[in-house]
Amino acid sequence: MPRSACNPCLITLSRLATALLLLAFAFVRPVLAAEERCVSSSSGLLNAILLAQETDVTVRVVQGNYSLDVNPLDQIDDPAFGYNLTIIGGYNDGCTSRVLDPHLTTIGGDADILELQSYDSITIESIRFAHLAGGIYIEAASYGGNGPDEKVTLRRVIFDDLCTSGSCGGTTGAAEIDSDDVSMSHVMAIHNAHSSCALYVDNHDLNAVSLSYSVIADNAGDGLCITRTQAADDDYELFVQNSIFRDNAGGQDIRTRVSPYLNLRNNIFHALEASPAPYILPVSTLDVDPQFIAPDSGNYHLLTSSPAINSGTPLPLDPISQDLDGGPRQIGSAPDRGVYETNVDDSNVITVTSTVDQLFPLVSGSLRWAIIQANADSGLNHIRFNIPGGCPRIITLAAPLPTITDRVIIEGYTQPGSAPNTSFYGFNADICIGIRGNLSADFAFRIPSSVGASHYLQLSGVAIGGFDVAAVDLQGGAGSWIHGVQFAGSLGSTALGNSAVNVRISGSTTYYNLIGGEERADVNVIANAWAAGVLLLASHANGSTVQNNLIGTKASGLSAAPNQVGIQIAGSHHTIHDNLISGNQTVGIELVGASALDNFITDNRIGLRSLILCTPVCETDLPNISHGVYTHGGAHDNTINSNSIAWNGGAGVRLADGQRNSLLSNRIYDNEQLGIDIDDAGVDAIDNDTAAGAATRANRGLNYPVLWSAEGGAQRGNLRTVLLSTNGVYIVQVFSGASCDASGYGQGKTYVTSAITTIENADSNSNGSVVVDIPLSGTLVGRKFTLVARDAQGNTSEFSPCVPYTCDTIFAYGQDGTSALSCPAQ
Repeated sequence: MPRSACNPCLITLSRLATALLLLAFAFVRPVLAAEERCVSSSSGLLNAILLAQETDVTVRVVQGNYSLDVNPLDQIDDPAFGYNLTIIGGYNDGCTSRVLDPHLTTIGGDADILELQSYDSITIESIRFAHLAGGIYIEAASYGGNGPDEKVTLRRVIFDDLCTSGSCGGTTGAAEIDSDDVSMSHVMAIHNAHSSCALYVDNHDLNAVSLSYSVIADNAGDGLCITRTQAADDDYELFVQNSIFRDNAGGQDIRTRVSPYLNLRNNIFHALEASPAPYILPVSTLDVDPQFIAPDSGNYHLLTSSPAINSGTPLPLDPISQDLDGGPRQIGSAPDRGVYETNVDDSNVITVTSTVDQLFPLVSGSLRWAIIQANADSGLNHIRFNIPGGCPRIITLAAPLPTITDRVIIEGYTQPGSAPNTSFYGFNADICIGIRGNLSADFAFRIPSSVGASHYLQLSGVAIGGFDVAAVDLQGGAGSWIHGVQFAGSLGSTALGNSAVNVRISGSTTYYNLIGGEERADVNVIANAWAAGVLLLASHANGSTVQNNLIGTKASGLSAAPNQVGIQIAGSHHTIHDNLISGNQTVGIELVGASALDNFITDNRIGLRSLILCTPVCETDLPNISHGVYTHGGAHDNTINSNSIAWNGGAGVRLADGQRNSLLSNRIYDNEQLGIDIDDAGVDAIDNDTAAGAATRANRGLNYPVLWSAEGGAQRGNLRTVLLSTNGVYIVQVFSGASCDASGYGQGKTYVTSAITTIENADSNSNGSVVVDIPLSGTLVGRKFTLVARDAQGNTSEFSPCVPYTCDTIFAYGQDGTSALSCPAQ
C-alpha cells in the first residue's frame, strides 16, 4: 500500500481515534475560491491538480496524451490535498465542448506511483489511465468521521496496462481506491499486470461500493477485490450491476471480505470468493463467454450474438443515458451488460404521428393510442414521435392519458427538430413536443399504485403543463426516470399552463425513481407549480432521487419561474442532490410531518442563480421568498450536508421541531434571517440541555459553542471555544466570512475545519463543559469566525456568536514562520 494508506495499519485500535483527532486539529482549510482550469499540456495538468491543496478545483482536460513522470503528492508537504478534486477529460481546445469517450484523453507516465489523495471528494470522468509504470492510488478520506462522508466517483474511466514496472508502487491493486463511499460507472480495468487485483477497494470506514456497466477482464490477478481494514466496524454494502468479468488470471472475478451485504445483479462472471458468504445469492448471473469483438487489442464492444445484449437490469443504481463512448445507454428491452450498448433492439416501437387527441373514436397515431398499444404489449415499448410539420407540435389533451401499466419509454427527442440540453449552466434543449392539460385533466402521465415493481415509465424530451393534480404522477412501479423535460412555461408561442404539482411520487411501493440525472441531457426545468415543483410523499427503504434539476427558475437558471414550494418532502429515504432550487414563492425545500425521515439533501444551490462564468468566481442571488430549507411537523433524522444556502428571504435553514436533523459543512450566508434557526424563532440562548423538556425541542435545543477568542499571527492562529451540554461526543465545525451577520450570530459562508471533542462531566441536572482549542492557518487577517456543534445522534446547533480575528504578534507564540506576513497595525 502507499505510504499514507499504511499509517492506520501501524496504530492500535485504542490509539486510532486519538491519532485521527490530532490530525483533525492539525488540518485547517484556508479560505479561497473554487478554481476551474482548462489544460492542454502535461505540466498544466500537474499544476492544475496541485491547486487542490488550496481550493476546490475542476480540471477540464483537452483531448490528447499526457505524461505524469512525477507523483503529484511528491510536490506538496501534506500527505493529501485538502479540497475537492474533479478531473474531466474529452474537451476541445478552449474547453467549450466535450465528448465522453475516455480513449480520447489518456494519462500515462513513468512515476513510481500516481497518487490522487484528498481530505475531500475526488471525481474523475472520461479519462484513460494507461501504461503507468506504477499503479494508481485514489484516496478521499477524512479523519474518523469529523466531516461529511468523502467519496470517490469514477465515470467512464479506463485502467489499461498499469504496473508495467512490475512493482506497481506498493499498491495492493493496479488501481487502488480508498474512501468511505465509492461509486463507479462505465469503468474498464483491462490488461493490468498486478498479480493481486486489477481494481482494489479498501477503507477503515467503508460504507458502500457500487459498480455498474463495467468490464474487468484480461488482468494478471483477480478482478474486483473489496475488503476493510477494521473488520469490527459495521459491514459495508456492495452493489454490482450490469457488469462483465472475464479471463482474470488470479482465478477470482470478485473477491470480498468482512461483509455479507452483496447485491450482485445481471452480471457475467465465473468465480466469486466471498467471506462471509452473501446473504442474498447473485441474481441473473451468467457464466458464459461475453463475446467481445477483439479483447486482445482492447476492443470490448460486443458481437451481435453476445449473451450480454438486452440482458441487463433496467433498474441500475446509477441510471445513465449514454454508454462509454457516448452512444445511447439502452437500445432494446433492457440495457446491455458491460460498458458498450449495441444497436440490437428487441423492443416494440410505436410511433406518434398526430397531435389530435380524442376519446372516441380513438385516433390511430395519437399519443393516447400509443399508450394503449404499449399497455397491451407485455414487453418493453418505445413511444417515439414523427408528427408532420415544424416545431413545436402541441398535443392538447381531452382528458387524462391512460394510466401506464407496463414498461414504456416515451422519447420526445425523437421528433425531428428536437435536441437535448448541452449547457453546463442552464437548459438549452430544443423541445418540439408540447402536452397541454389546460387544467381540464388531473394528470398527463400516471402509474397507479396497483402496478408492480417490474414496470416503469421513462419520459424525456417533452414540455408539459396545465394539470390540476400533477403533470407526472408516480404511485406504483419502480425505477421510473423523468429527464430532459420542461414543466410549464411556453413552447414557441403556446403557453402550456401551470400544474398543481409537476412531479408527484406517492405510496409505499414505488422506489428507485430518478428525476433528472447526472448528465447535462438529463436536466429538467421544474417551474411554475402552484403547489410544489416536486412532491415526495412515498416512503420506501430505497427511496427516489431528485438530481441536477432547475427548480423554480427559467431555463437560463438566472431568473425566477417560481413554484409555491420547490421540493416538498413528506416521505422517507429520498435523495436531493446537485439541484438549483431558487426563486420559489415560499421555501426551497420543505420537510413536513413525522414521515419525513432519513432523507439526504446534499450539494444543492438554494437561493442562488445558476453558475455564472466570470473571473474570479462570482455568485449572485435568486432567493426563495421564505426559508431555504424548512423542517416542521415532526420531520426527523434527515441529513443536510454540503449545500450552498444563501440570500433567502427567511432563515437559511429553519428547524421548527423534530430531532436529529443533521447539518454538516453547508455554506450558509446572506440570508435575511438567521443562517440556522432552531426551535423558537430567533436566537436561542445558552441554557441547560438537561432541563425538563429539552429533549423534546427541535434538535433538543443543542447549545451552540461559545467562541471565546480567535487570535494569533497573520497566517497562523487559534480558536478557543467552550461547549456546554450533556455528556457525549460532538463535532465542532468552524466557518468564516468577510463579515458577521447583522444578528451577531453567524452566518457561515466558508467551511474551514472540524474538531471532535467529548463532554464527560455532566450530571443529570446540569450541563457539562469542554474547552476546545482549534488551530488556524491560511489568510486570517480580516476574517470573521463562527461555529456550530453537532452531537453523535445528528442534532445540530445554531451558529455561535461571530468573532473577528485578532491579529497581534503578542498572541502568535511563534506560530508564524519567518516567511509569514507580519500583523498589520491594530
